Amino acid sequence: MITTAHPIFRGLADLDWNDPGAILDGCQPVYEVITTEPGLLGALLNAIPGDPTLAGMCERYDFLDKLVLYADGDIRIRLHLYRPGYYDRPHHHRWSFFSGIYRGQYLHRIFGADTDFGEHTDPRTLTPILVRRERPGSSYALDHTTVHTVQADADTISILVRGPATRDRFLILDTENGTSFWVYGAANETPEQRAAKQMHPGQLTDTIRRVEHLTGLTNSQEQ
Repeated sequence: MITTAHPIFRGLADLDWNDPGAILDGCQPVYEVITTEPGLLGALLNAIPGDPTLAGMCERYDFLDKLVLYADGDIRIRLHLYRPGYYDRPHHHRWSFFSGIYRGQYLHRIFGADTDFGEHTDPRTLTPILVRRERPGSSYALDHTTVHTVQADADTISILVRGPATRDRFLILDTENGTSFWVYGAANETPEQRAAKQMHPGQLTDTIRRVEHLTGLTNSQEQ
């Protein structure tokens, strides 16, 4: 499914998703057009409920909402809305990605490559090699092998562009319990697992309206 929202999105499929530098250079213009072009973000948000493919990819977690603004095969542009209390656990990813902060901020801890990162890794022994405060306008690209965590302020909004999947699952370490668990992509989830995280229409509408309010789109649409 391809939602043709802006011509610049089409170039994402041609990026070298194995090169973080190329990812940053290629995705930065996408972030900028979404966050600065009048009317574009609002149009992308309001197109989601009428698009069964995009709506079916939107997910809700305890402290995070994920809205899919655009999809072209494995390439996705997502908007993340962090709710109060968001603090994730050390993890890597199934895909390399770009992230740009639109609103709010988060504390970003990077632990390095996942060479020695496994089910039996004690998360309490991990020491960050870089700690950053990501604020509006901050952007970065991470290779899928990078282990990191994010601790976000309430109502922080980021734009994430993910590339093609490189594996079927990724690992999360539970610091509090000293355990680990694997998370699978949608193609390998059970119907019950998919239903547990998929937004229902009411949640989708509420999240879109919240994003519009936080970004000032509600006021601009009323004028």
